[in-house]
Amino acid sequence: MKRIEDERIIAEKRRINSSAFGICFMALWGILLFRQFVLQQHISEYLDIFLLTIGLSIYITVNNVLKGLYLTYRSKRARKKVVMTGALVGTVTFAAVQFFVAGYDFKSPVDILKSIFPAVLFFAIWILGQGLLLNISETKGNEEIDDE
Repeated sequence: MKRIEDERIIAEKRRINSSAFGICFMALWGILLFRQFVLQQHISEYLDIFLLTIGLSIYITVNNVLKGLYLTYRSKRARKKVVMTGALVGTVTFAAVQFFVAGYDFKSPVDILKSIFPAVLFFAIWILGQGLLLNISETKGNEEIDDE
């Protein structure tokens, strides 16, 4: 005899699996940061974990966009806040990495400009990319609604 599962049980199992995936995903990012900054390993020593983590990030983002779920359930003000917060955190992180990797002498105005320009470019590309993803996601979400 086939056992029938209640929808509540199925939903709870999905919630548990989803939170477990989120924990593992954040742990992967933690491992990458630990290997890079604490152990100071060469990227070739953790390239597999890096590619897996980036691949998962792309998979999640693309599927959310194609299903029309990428930040579309939030108000426009909340979306703007999320995009700006992400852009600022990303830009500060990018600038900090550039500061340690590039080794500029910040006594020279040319070096200051060489460090500011990539950060501004990164910020602009981030904002444009987020805008593009939001537009695609809203279009897909509206198509889903129109099909029903």
